[in-house]
Amino acid sequence: MALKLLLKKFITCFIAGLSFAALLLVFGNSGNIPWFPPAIVFSLVGISLLIALIFPFIWQFLENKQKINSDKIYGLIYTFIRFVIAFNLMSFGWKKVFGLQFVVPNEIASKPMNQQSGEWLTWYYFGYSLTLGLITAAIQIVGSYLLLFRKTMLLAAIILFSFMLNLTLINVFYQMNAGALLQSIIITISILFLILLEYDRLIAFFLKTKSNLPSISLINIFTKNIIRFLLQGLFIKKR
Repeated sequence: MALKLLLKKFITCFIAGLSFAALLLVFGNSGNIPWFPPAIVFSLVGISLLIALIFPFIWQFLENKQKINSDKIYGLIYTFIRFVIAFNLMSFGWKKVFGLQFVVPNEIASKPMNQQSGEWLTWYYFGYSLTLGLITAAIQIVGSYLLLFRKTMLLAAIILFSFMLNLTLINVFYQMNAGALLQSIIITISILFLILLEYDRLIAFFLKTKSNLPSISLINIFTKNIIRFLLQGLFIKKR
């Protein structure tokens, strides 16, 4: 039991440390803060991860001594994770609004398509439509804002997880730079962590709640499954 509680604390603190490290790297990679050079950035990243690894043991020790309230600590860390993720995603959203993303230099854009890297092809494709870029930014900004409130946290997390999972797959298979890939992986994992905090509610809603859609009582379950299977077969035959 004690090991299980320690593991929960460790995972929670590690997600918090990763999320904060990702945010620090965003500030560090911007290059717009002269007093925040890479040496300081990576030092703070290392410190945040180190604290994330050590604090669970201190937390467990103090809890065993009944000197702290774990519910309050969990609440603080969960809030910290939500705000860090939201701030991180908002920064990327506003960059799109102000035209700081999806920009391809003319010397790159003028090259033939078969000479472009996957990264530049991706940026050119998404930058082709200003409307799509603004919609993408709106999802990030509005979703992040909803993440800040407990009542809308789960809705926002589900929307943002779908968005970030798709973005992570693009970053992987279109060979985006390591920084973008690392950011997307960390944010996706952190959002998934927030979703799993509501595991019982999700199971109750998606798997245990009875659907309001009327059932076709004239067809038995075996016949329904046959029809479902045949639909796949028709698609294959058409191909």
